[in-house]
Amino acid sequence: MKGFLIRAYCLALVPVLAVLFPATGCRKTSPEVAVIPRTTATLLWEPMHLGVAEAAQQSGLHLYWNAPADEGDAEKQMSLFEACRQGRYQGLIFAPIETLAARTAALKAVAQRKPVVVVDDDFGPPPGPYLSYVQNDEAAGADMAAARIAQLLPHGGAIAIIGIHTRLESGVTRDEQFEQALARRAPDVRIAVRNFGDPVVTHQQQVAAQILRGSDHIDALVAMTAIATRGAFYAKLSSDPHSTIPIIGFDQDMLLPIQTGDVDAVIAQDTRAIGAAALQNLNTMLHGGSVPGMTRIPPLLLTRATLASPAIKRQWEFVDHDWSRQ
Repeated sequence: MKGFLIRAYCLALVPVLAVLFPATGCRKTSPEVAVIPRTTATLLWEPMHLGVAEAAQQSGLHLYWNAPADEGDAEKQMSLFEACRQGRYQGLIFAPIETLAARTAALKAVAQRKPVVVVDDDFGPPPGPYLSYVQNDEAAGADMAAARIAQLLPHGGAIAIIGIHTRLESGVTRDEQFEQALARRAPDVRIAVRNFGDPVVTHQQQVAAQILRGSDHIDALVAMTAIATRGAFYAKLSSDPHSTIPIIGFDQDMLLPIQTGDVDAVIAQDTRAIGAAALQNLNTMLHGGSVPGMTRIPPLLLTRATLASPAIKRQWEFVDHDWSRQ
């Protein structure tokens, strides 16, 4: 009788133990994916962080987000990419700093059948089951910038272009499409000065300062990257007498200069939508589905008049997001 009671007690205890200590073989973990932008903690990339985080939560994916502190540190970015490619991450979202450096690394991941979504660059290899592209619509952005120039200079004039990004295929494309759009939108506006860009704000400030006080008269300045836009703003801020030349920038980095009018307009990437689309593509590829080879997201026009619009304000909602879950 005593043995029977002991056996009965043990049998009754089994369900309790199963609840308290579930078998490790049955434990499920969320798939992990890595996102490597060009840098972090900026108005350009943190909305993308929010976009991928929201989409990852909806898809049941765990997110790893990391990037170089310096947007020009291509070597550091490639080290991060390689570590993630060789690690436990099942897929990668990648915004290359340099096209050529990124191409080989991404193709290695594709060869492993590890899905890659390339953001904000088109570096050559055609899309396929393990490679897709999500980009800012550069043609639409170029047309926005050209339309703004046409509005500012209805009777023609001269402009300077700085910050042409030659290390990214998308940077070269942006400049080409802007010049084509300018010829259509404002045929009486000529390009008096062209300068290539780099990832150093102080150098871009020097370039812009030389243009603002130079002998070549210009009526507007177009900055092709966020770094060049910041450099142009600093140059204008320190000019004496204070320059009134309007600045048209690309890729959001600062809001106050737009509010004060020191920067007339910025053609902003909708990186929150870009991030969401990239994560959705990656999740679909992880499950063997097909996605568009190229997805283009329309940009936004930031001006003093549009800063309070819902489409633009939603870009800054990353400030209030609960980042404890990612």
